[in-house]
Amino acid sequence: MHGISPHKTGRGMLWHARFEPALHRFRYPSAMVLLDLDRLDTLAGTRLRVNRRGILSFYSTRHLIDDNHPNGDQARDWVRAKLHCDVSGPVLLLTNPHIFGVGFNPLSVYFLHDHKGAPSALIYEVSNTPWNEIHRYAVDALSVADDQMFEFRKTFHVSPFNPMDQVYQTRVQWPVGDTLSVYLALRDAQASKPMFEAGLSLVLTTFDRPGLKPLLLGFWPQTFVVLGGIYRQAFALWRKGVPYHSHP
Repeated sequence: MHGISPHKTGRGMLWHARFEPALHRFRYPSAMVLLDLDRLDTLAGTRLRVNRRGILSFYSTRHLIDDNHPNGDQARDWVRAKLHCDVSGPVLLLTNPHIFGVGFNPLSVYFLHDHKGAPSALIYEVSNTPWNEIHRYAVDALSVADDQMFEFRKTFHVSPFNPMDQVYQTRVQWPVGDTLSVYLALRDAQASKPMFEAGLSLVLTTFDRPGLKPLLLGFWPQTFVVLGGIYRQAFALWRKGVPYHSHP
């Protein structure tokens, strides 16, 4: 690939901490890609294939992307309908690619910018398993700027060990340099402190063969790390007697 890639790979750690009704913590290595949705054509000739099977693949199907002409316009239109803000600039998507045809993203994050390239809005794209459903939340970038905490109501069932009557708390470090972080917490609607916290911290590097290596080798196939971790930790919560909440 010629020139500097607009895309990045991220390597770092994901951590979870539950405080109620039982204490439970874990962390594991994470590796993801940060893709410029308007420049997906520059992935041609790389190891990451767009809408084609391969060792590493990116499929637009489960994202806000036109499958025939992949770009950032669907994400822009979706945010405009929710927030009525300027999102005419770049759209970056943080996600896990498919590996050997298998993929699952518990959380993908869209970073949308205005016409000057400044942060404008976020989309949190949440998936659950085994139901394989998707839900999205829109967040104004000003709400989480300067390390501010922003709250919004939970409206989508994710974990059977968390009830629906909860509120998300979030803050982000925008990917303007070589680092990126996302913090999400859940508090019960009537509580003041979170009962659950999760964080993702990544160091961003150039999208090239060495940069893609953590997705395959350094952290073993990342998709299987994510899926295996979800069910392993669910079993651990069940053993600790955490109440089960059925899908509404």
